[in-house]
Amino acid sequence: MPRELCLMKQVVTSTLTIYVTAALLSLLLAYDGTLRASVINYDGICYLQSAATLGTASLHEAMHICGQAQWPFYSMLIYGVTLLSQLSIMNAAYVLNGLLSLITVLSFIYLVKLLTDSKPVLWFAAAAILLMHEFNSVREYVIRDHGFWAFYLVSVALLIQYFRKPSLPGAMLWSGALLLATLFRVEGVIFLILLPWLAWFTQGQRLKQFLQLNLLSILAAAMTLLYLLLHQQTTVNLSRFSELLFQVHHGFQVLVQTFNDKSTALAQAILNGYSARDAKLIFGLMLIAWYGVSVIINLSIVYTLIALFTYHKKLLKLDAAARQVFLGYILINVLITAPFLVEYMFLSKRYLIALSLLLLVWVPFGLAAVWEQRRRSLTIITALLVIASALGGVIDFGYSKKYIRDAGLWLASNAPANSAIYSNDFQVMFYSNHFGNSIFAKAGEFANLAALSANKWQQYDYLAVHVNPRDSANLLALQQLRLPPTKVFANRRGDAVWIYVKPDKEN
Repeated sequence: MPRELCLMKQVVTSTLTIYVTAALLSLLLAYDGTLRASVINYDGICYLQSAATLGTASLHEAMHICGQAQWPFYSMLIYGVTLLSQLSIMNAAYVLNGLLSLITVLSFIYLVKLLTDSKPVLWFAAAAILLMHEFNSVREYVIRDHGFWAFYLVSVALLIQYFRKPSLPGAMLWSGALLLATLFRVEGVIFLILLPWLAWFTQGQRLKQFLQLNLLSILAAAMTLLYLLLHQQTTVNLSRFSELLFQVHHGFQVLVQTFNDKSTALAQAILNGYSARDAKLIFGLMLIAWYGVSVIINLSIVYTLIALFTYHKKLLKLDAAARQVFLGYILINVLITAPFLVEYMFLSKRYLIALSLLLLVWVPFGLAAVWEQRRRSLTIITALLVIASALGGVIDFGYSKKYIRDAGLWLASNAPANSAIYSNDFQVMFYSNHFGNSIFAKAGEFANLAALSANKWQQYDYLAVHVNPRDSANLLALQQLRLPPTKVFANRRGDAVWIYVKPDKEN
């Protein structure tokens, strides 16, 4: 065999080993996330109920049982996996999430490969994403974001390839990847609309590239419009698009008004007469600091330091195509998340993972540089810091919520199907398997323990009350029942679900 072919075979085999190893470890982490999922997250209950509804009712009905189900593709996929595998709805969701996370991991490694052929960097790319704290911490959640992150990262790699070598198939593949991401989260539309404008900053045929990148989106929009015109009698829920359009038309006005209102509140409630005149400046700086710290914590402090080291030492040299793609995606992520923080004074960690996955690209280059310096002490310290940061994503150090699931499962096993059950805990209600799709209406009705006052509790056969030992008001309300709990499920902190059985229902 010629020497060149032997070398090529070694390179391919080595790269394939990285992908296979990362894939197996990603699946192992997905399985670990499944084991750590002591209870289904709140949004996940909506998706599971919607998927279950698809087996007995129409898509229209499945989309209207809860708010998150209005964007139905994820629930449809869960139901599809159930049909193909005969798994339960819950296990089907975990399998789907594991596959989507696998795509994210492999796409990240491939994205780094587009920037370097260094095998050590690719190994560290696999390690970086497999040890990413926030990404691992949400593996147990049943959320649409898993699909969005997967095809979002695929689209980043495809757009870099497109600008390096423009072609119509390349443009269609990029659009297709982002359309798939959009089916999971409507924010994908913003990337689809804004990223083609990067074509005007290239040295090639700008108009041609711009049109190619928009072609599939235009066709998809035209087909959707045609469907709506031909099925005018069909009620289609476009509330997510309506929210997006509202933000486009009124978002800036809302942000300005919110900023002014919060600045005024800050001046009146906290600042004194000398500093109140600078309330807007102070509030603006506070928001910038808040956002910056949130991004750093999301990526992790140790990864942020490594990324800054990579940037400072110019260890990652981006060509023109990669530079403009990264800049475009990063700016759009900030455009989406920063205004959300201003408007709602809240920013969930998972909202920043899409941005963190891009910033993570700088990390493996820094890790490889530390490794290649052969400085044993620095290498050991770096490795320990990375592992310490990663532990919280794969090991639960907090208090277990398993008692919630155990309480719900006890009701499922012991309460007859026709029993009237009250619970102020949404997850207990889900595991009790007694509410079906009415769980979403009942959850709001049962949220306040006032529903049990004045002997109203006697209309229920079973009470499953989530008790916080630090909430004296709820404890006082339960004392007024003058009824001892039949069963208590609790964790080490004292959080508990007290189950009461109506005396005439006890065995």
